[in-house]
Amino acid sequence: MGAENKARRRWRRLLWLALVVAVFLGGSRYLSRPKPVEQGTVVRLDLGGSYQERAPDDLMSLVAGKSSQSLFDLLLMIRDAGEDPRLAGLVVRLGSLDIGWAKAQEIRDALLRFRESGKPLVAYLENEFSGSTLEYYVASAAEEIYVPPAGSALVNGLLAQYVFLGGLWEKLDVDMQVVKIREYKTAGDMLVNKEMSAAHREMANSLLDSIYGQVVRGVAVQREMSEEAVRAAFDRGPASADDLIAAGLVDGAKFLDEIEDDLAGEEGEILAGDEYAGRRLPRKEETAGRVALVYGIGPIFTGAGGEGVLDDEQGMGSDTISDAFADIAEDDDIDAIVFRVDSPGGSALASDLIWRATQRAKKEKPVVVSMSDVAGSGGYYVAAGASKIVALPGTFTGSIGVVLSKPNISGLLAKLGVNAQTLQRGDNAGLVSVTDSLSGAQLVRVKENMDSVYRLFVARVAEGRGLEAAAVNDVGRGRVWTGEQALEKGLVDQLGGLLSAIDVAKEAAGIDAKRRVEIVVYPREKDVFERLSKAFGTRAATYMPALWKRVRATLAAYEFPSGSILTLMPAEIAIR
Repeated sequence: MGAENKARRRWRRLLWLALVVAVFLGGSRYLSRPKPVEQGTVVRLDLGGSYQERAPDDLMSLVAGKSSQSLFDLLLMIRDAGEDPRLAGLVVRLGSLDIGWAKAQEIRDALLRFRESGKPLVAYLENEFSGSTLEYYVASAAEEIYVPPAGSALVNGLLAQYVFLGGLWEKLDVDMQVVKIREYKTAGDMLVNKEMSAAHREMANSLLDSIYGQVVRGVAVQREMSEEAVRAAFDRGPASADDLIAAGLVDGAKFLDEIEDDLAGEEGEILAGDEYAGRRLPRKEETAGRVALVYGIGPIFTGAGGEGVLDDEQGMGSDTISDAFADIAEDDDIDAIVFRVDSPGGSALASDLIWRATQRAKKEKPVVVSMSDVAGSGGYYVAAGASKIVALPGTFTGSIGVVLSKPNISGLLAKLGVNAQTLQRGDNAGLVSVTDSLSGAQLVRVKENMDSVYRLFVARVAEGRGLEAAAVNDVGRGRVWTGEQALEKGLVDQLGGLLSAIDVAKEAAGIDAKRRVEIVVYPREKDVFERLSKAFGTRAATYMPALWKRVRATLAAYEFPSGSILTLMPAEIAIR
């Protein structure tokens, strides 16, 4: 055993050394002084993939050198580019974007603000099909849009698809029971139904109409077309470069180097966006205050969140978020709080604990919520008590309702030759058992409990929004709204992104909106050595491929124990 322990310690030291060297080599390129940006430089910004709310700080990302640019970093870089007198323009090359409509609008709004600087902004759609409607919508912020000569576009409107698993459980001999409060709570429908209910279809069409209307109006304004002409162009479907030009959707067919030469001229320099990010002009003005930015990302659960070591999985743990709000409330140097929420909800108890933390902090300083792609169900619960709520038009929010799912897999186990036997004391001890179904009496008791949670949810919203409980119930009942619709219903205060929410927080704290503030991010990020210590001190998490993350997202209800009362909306409403 002694020799084995020595060998284990030797390998651990070697692994430590290898990781430290990798991190040092990965960061050494930042130690050299960057070359200054020349006058007349054109920045080429490559947009593609996903933009997380927080830059990935998991161990695998740090060692592998994955991109550390968050959505906030991207927005600030575009803003700074508009204010940088050394730059002569911006070329945005759009690849496939793996983001929701709210993030797309936030990036698009940042590009529109760049145009206010008077510098040219050109978009270049470079995909096999030159992007979908979402990518084109972002590109429409530019004053000129081009595709490659051999390019085409799949700008053909929007599609929403919903998967219903009701028929699956019959084949597996699983009794899947779902109790929902109220009729629009479709997370339960998608688990047990075989097709859309009337309420689900009504809500889904309403969301689709809202997003499509936002896209058509946005494109029509920027392309100086009528909404009818935009809809007609979308209805024609996939189009060649010549078709796109004839329809007025793009300005021409060019190669990227031709566009860059037109903007930069013979003397101008072309600078990649990631290079420009490290060579921006330093800020010389003094900040007028400090604003805390609290990230509430992912499913909501009790306990600590963000404990992943090797992966970048994010979650909103009630202990972690509550502690962050408590620390900020006690910090006299923090003037206001922006709570950035991107969550489909989760545990009802955890949501209420986080709500309580926001209320205690609100007694000390303003709390402004900024909603990202999704802030629904529990994601709306934690936001409901804020001083102000700011959402994007394409944010999915609301979904004020409760759902519980409970599978009985005893039939499936029997098919596999597994015999599960249960002993219990107490008539309702089997409520959490996965080999027993809920009896009629148990269903009545569970529904009474869920009704109580729903009434509390409605009361929290009514108190926070200054509404009557009956009015909240009218817009609740599990129904999801876009941010544009939520503004009309009184669920949010104004439309805008994260930068707008920071301005609202400054105003609430008595800070001039034109002055810059220092942003302090919570929960605090762990550095690489803390993560290494955790990796070797406890069991390490497994790095999770992107595909499996998407699979997990569709089965979000199973992140929680059987029979948990959840304020959960469908993890992903896919409108593309």
